Amino acid sequence: MLDWCDATGDAAVRILCGPIGSGKTFAARQYVAAGVGRAAYVRVPARIDSDRLRAAIATSPALETVVLDDVDRIDAAVYADLVDAIIAGEVERKLILIGRSRRRLRAETLQARGFARACSDETLAFEAREVEQLAAAYGVAFEADDVVQLLHDTDGWALASEWLVRDAAESRRSLRDAFGHWRQRNGHLLLEFVEREGFEDAAAYEAFFNSLRTGAPGAEHETTRFEQLGLPIVRTRTGLRPYRILARLAVPATATAAVDIRTTTSLPPVMAVNVFGRFRCEIAGQAVPFSRRRDQQVFAFVALQPECRTSRDRLLEAFWPGINHAVASQGLRTTLSRIRRAIGAAAPSVDPERYFETAGEVRVNVRTVAIDALRFVDRVEQGRIDDARGAVEGAKHHYRVAQRIYADRVLAAEAPEPCLERHAEQFEALYVEVLTRVTELHAATGDFETAREAARSLLSCNSDEARRRALTSIAARPPVAAATA
Repeated sequence: MLDWCDATGDAAVRILCGPIGSGKTFAARQYVAAGVGRAAYVRVPARIDSDRLRAAIATSPALETVVLDDVDRIDAAVYADLVDAIIAGEVERKLILIGRSRRRLRAETLQARGFARACSDETLAFEAREVEQLAAAYGVAFEADDVVQLLHDTDGWALASEWLVRDAAESRRSLRDAFGHWRQRNGHLLLEFVEREGFEDAAAYEAFFNSLRTGAPGAEHETTRFEQLGLPIVRTRTGLRPYRILARLAVPATATAAVDIRTTTSLPPVMAVNVFGRFRCEIAGQAVPFSRRRDQQVFAFVALQPECRTSRDRLLEAFWPGINHAVASQGLRTTLSRIRRAIGAAAPSVDPERYFETAGEVRVNVRTVAIDALRFVDRVEQGRIDDARGAVEGAKHHYRVAQRIYADRVLAAEAPEPCLERHAEQFEALYVEVLTRVTELHAATGDFETAREAARSLLSCNSDEARRRALTSIAARPPVAAATA
């Protein structure tokens, strides 16, 4: 967060926006403390008027920047006057505006006029390295899969992540199954916090908690309103949804079968699947012992389908083309059975169907399986969204994360079967797009070292298109905003 503040220091206005508990205020106070008088922090009273607000900015002892916290909660007309003053050049100091709602902060208006830079939610969200640092600071033992599990449980929400780690420290436990232990003691307190702090709109309150209780995300207009109001919502490939940890807390783990079991029972340990480069499939650090390469590739094929599901006929066409249907069907049944047995061997106490469903359609359950390819696509799509709306720092962040996730072509170390080649080509094309925009955006903002590194990676891709893009990016510094979404 501090790096983002430093990188955007030339902007007249910086907008720090995110849901409750995402660490906005804590980060802002750190920034002020590190500024040695260059910045001042002001928590804005909800009933302030325009004159008092302008006076608070003008008389601030800060030399350069004034941080206005909770500024989206003031009267809309008062905030509109402030925006008009910013656009008219009447505010002498630089501002950092903190709030929960991008709509109320009028982030798009200030960005479109060239006055503001907005921080993406992902800059505030915890990543694996930060969870590891936090656990180490608290003296909590952990393994890599424990960190993956915690991030899956919390969606990187700073408040929940820190709470789970602190609970593990206080109970002198490792990070393994931190959510399950914390839920029994303190889970209800998080829901109470959200109920107390998160809502001014009664209709939004009811709709949001109804979506938690039922497990249904709600209509698109409702979820968009939740996001605009700064509620604990995350954007995914399939749309907006509440933070996973709240959905799990809202319905008791002992709920009856009248409610969908997948949204009410405690989730098993996350299965981590890597399809980029060398295939890897583990549950809580235990490798899933697939006995045949085809078993791995059938599993990977299903995981790469839209919504991670496909039909048995599609699998027969992909892996047993031209084979007698009865013989091929028996081969598929045997393969699916071996996959389930391998999963059961890695997690004996968990029904394999919790990860890999074979009744009817064949499906990988994305609620319990973390797939690197899906994370990659999510980051690319988020990068495109920020790119298209001119949120340069957010786009750079998403593209760089996507670059790190893509280790190599799909199953490059496993001699993939022909049916996976199309997927490999699609992901490689996305990777070329990512490297292109990393090169262009970083060159345009003066980070030539990162731009050259990405350009070198482009040149190393086994693609004429990649090499063409690399040479084009090196030869000229293109505009910051993408031409298309």
